[in-house]
Amino acid sequence: MRLQEIDIDRNFNKWNEIILNSPDFYTIAHNPSLIIFFKETFAWDGASYFIIENNEIVGVYQHVFPSNDKSVSMPHFSYGGLIRKDSQLTKKEIFRKILENLGSTFEIRDFEPYTSYYDASKVMAFLPTESTIDAQFEKLKSKRRWEIKKAYKNNLKVKIESSQKAILKFYEIYTKNMLRLGSPVLSKVFFTNLLNHYDYGDVKVFLVYKGREVIGGSVALTYNDFVEDCWLSTLSKYNHLYTSMLLYWEMIKYTIEQKKRFFSFGRSTKGSSILAFKRHWKPIEKKLYFSHSNPQKIRLKKMTFLTKIWKLLPLKIANFVGPKIADKLY
Repeated sequence: MRLQEIDIDRNFNKWNEIILNSPDFYTIAHNPSLIIFFKETFAWDGASYFIIENNEIVGVYQHVFPSNDKSVSMPHFSYGGLIRKDSQLTKKEIFRKILENLGSTFEIRDFEPYTSYYDASKVMAFLPTESTIDAQFEKLKSKRRWEIKKAYKNNLKVKIESSQKAILKFYEIYTKNMLRLGSPVLSKVFFTNLLNHYDYGDVKVFLVYKGREVIGGSVALTYNDFVEDCWLSTLSKYNHLYTSMLLYWEMIKYTIEQKKRFFSFGRSTKGSSILAFKRHWKPIEKKLYFSHSNPQKIRLKKMTFLTKIWKLLPLKIANFVGPKIADKLY
């Protein structure tokens, strides 16, 4: 069994046929345009592959190299891993046969472990959408429906755009919110490059307005029938207006209007308040496994005491230094 690197522009239809008919759960991280996005944004090399056995395609796989000696499937996203053409072989059987093609150091993110060295602290939450907006709304508890209606009564309006201007408006909210949370931000180029290089799907920016002021926003990516809220931020002083509830509801509505099958809330840490909030929507939860080739040292992401220090930084300094750190916290 071997990995055959492909030219995705010439082979996208075959790639997508496998994705759509696989027994495995695919996500936005299986969109092959991300390989170009990472190359243009971070100068990381990467490739999309057909997995070949006896001259037949048995699956697809892709990874990038954030460093010379480490492949990751996929950095800055919660997922990656193998997608099989059918169920004749398990993922682990295929993995063992292509292991020598992955390099000495690797990380694979999927819904099952590939090695005995894995981090299982994250959970993905998603909704299979109903056929109509009304049917989806009726599935919510009465308190959630009240909160959404209240957000509209608070004269909040949501605009959906796919423009550099909208990305920059979101980025302003995002940087302020991340400083409040004590986390470094991704670069502005990261988000603007999504608009330039994310193909085979859409980049949608949802902005919540109170009058002329933007008080919240999110960036959602689509791929086939899958829509994910990848980044969401609000101004905390307006949270009593149910800004986040409105953002999620508008993204769910968009998913239904576009006749997509799944809306993903993205990943959360087990036991976190964010996961508790997402459970208001009655999502299905899937465990995530970040499998490694070797035992891992303590990661910077888990040094939570650093968040207290980060919150004390002036916004301009945090925005200057943050991307230099966040690039490496993939």
